[in-house]
Amino acid sequence: MSKLGRPTNCAGVDTAQRLLIEARRSFATQGYAATTNKKLAQSVGITTAAIYHYFPSKTEMYVAVFADVQELVCKTIEASISPDAEISENISNMVDSLALLTVREPAVVAFVMSVSSEAHRHPEVLKAVLPVSGRIGRILLQMCERAIERGELNPKISAQSLEDMLTVILSGLGRFNMVYKDARRTSELIKSMKLLLVGEVFRVPSNA
Repeated sequence: MSKLGRPTNCAGVDTAQRLLIEARRSFATQGYAATTNKKLAQSVGITTAAIYHYFPSKTEMYVAVFADVQELVCKTIEASISPDAEISENISNMVDSLALLTVREPAVVAFVMSVSSEAHRHPEVLKAVLPVSGRIGRILLQMCERAIERGELNPKISAQSLEDMLTVILSGLGRFNMVYKDARRTSELIKSMKLLLVGEVFRVPSNA
């Protein structure tokens, strides 16, 4: 007989996933410090003690949420880009896919936006997430490196600087969507971003 509160088989997996989802929402909206095992246990419908069967500490729970969110974002990006497509097409498709993700999973975006500030406030969080961070950046950098190899970019631009720019743009998109929550404005913003990225925002003066 299993110990009281210890999950078994698929039920345990389901509870663990529900814990991750509730923890993601709480970390994103309430913050790391205000998130408690008691509140999470009540949300999931288990005892506070049972949480320790899944996550021995709040920091380990945070890292698990961080890894889960990173996996979701990485899968979204990887599904939207192709090694054979030009970088302008890949960026356009990636922006569309991530914009849909912000609508479908708003807590994911809110969590991503909060990681930097939480890591600065809580050194133990920074130390814990560093070993599992960087996957998204590596995917973007690889895409940029392929574009440079194929001669698709201005030679003055390095793969790293383009990856940095894309990171800033995507972070800004996520923050904009969180603040305004306006589907029309977000849609118009995305259109403008795409035109900017392919150099079609500014009209070229006619010499005629």
